[in-house]
Parts: sequence; structure tokens; C-alpha cells
Amino acid sequence: MTRPALNLRTALRAATAFSIEESVIASCVDTGREPDAVFARARRDGLAGVDGSQRGLLATVTGEVAESVAELLLAEFGYSVFWQITAPGMRGVDLLLLTPDELVLALEVKGTLRPGSIPRLTPSRLRQMSRDWLSDAANPGMVDWSLTADDLYAGVIVVDLARAEFRLALSHDFDTYKPVVDLGDLASLAWIERSS
Repeated sequence: MTRPALNLRTALRAATAFSIEESVIASCVDTGREPDAVFARARRDGLAGVDGSQRGLLATVTGEVAESVAELLLAEFGYSVFWQITAPGMRGVDLLLLTPDELVLALEVKGTLRPGSIPRLTPSRLRQMSRDWLSDAANPGMVDWSLTADDLYAGVIVVDLARAEFRLALSHDFDTYKPVVDLGDLASLAWIERSS
């Protein structure tokens, strides 16, 4: 089945919202740590249940949990992470994965605690997830593995931790994206290059 190539936000809106088992999210949270405990409270009570002085703790832990959840979800479909950002504040692609059909996927993970929200990519000198941004020498995962944009596909996954859902859009040209509408889409990336 062919799908039209869309801009990223439209593709993410068109993507199916797949459910995430609560146990997957819980396995990525250590409530013994203060930031994780605040995160768990925000999930349970909503953002309004978190005191303003503690909201600053949420940004980092939300990103960390979202990346861990994305890694676990995609592992179920045969994706293997071979590089990921591990230091807070580090810039560059979040995850580099080997797909079931042995292709490389550069994945940006966007986590949110706002139900139904689709966060925007981070503003930067080069448009995030663009061909130039991926190939930039300031992108550590790409440099570590001697990769350029020509070596891979790109994707953005939104992990909605409030609703326990995820959406995914994939690209072969770094300008247009196609929504993942069926989990079977994850078996191979060949369909992404088919014209609309």
C-alpha cells in the first residue's frame, strides 16, 4: 500500500496511535530517584499535580523514559539499538538502530506528558533530522559510526507518556515523511521509498 509523503507534523498526526503497555513504561522508571518519582506523580495526577518548583525535573526524565520506552517497543519488532545519547544535554540523533531488514534508522524520540501533544523538533542552525543536520560533524552518533545521511533512513517517534501511546513517521529523503499506520510497517523499511 502506498502512502503520500507528508511534512513531519502531518505525518505524525496521520500515524496510528499505538498503545504502550503500562509495564513497559514502569520498567523504565526508578521511583527511588526524585526525578523519576516526580515523573510518576505527573503521569498519575497530570502536570497540574506537580508543584512548579519540581517541574524542572520533568524535562530530562521524560526524555530518558521516552527513549527507553522507544528502544523496548522497537526491540519487539527486531530493531537493535547500536548507539544512543547517554549524557543529559548532549545534542544529536537520539538513537541509531539496525532494522530487521538490516538497514540503519536514525530516530529522534519526542516524549510528552501532555495528552495528545506532538512536540516539535528542537530548533537548531540546521533543521533537526535534515540531511545536513544528520551529516554534521557535531552529531556524535553519526561521527562515531562514520555515517552520513546517505547511509540511513530517518524517523521520529512521539511517546505520549500521558496516554501510554506512541506514533511514528519515517523518511528516506529527510524532507518528507510517511506515517506508520500498521505495526506490520515496521517489518521492513522498503515501503517508505514507494511513491504515493
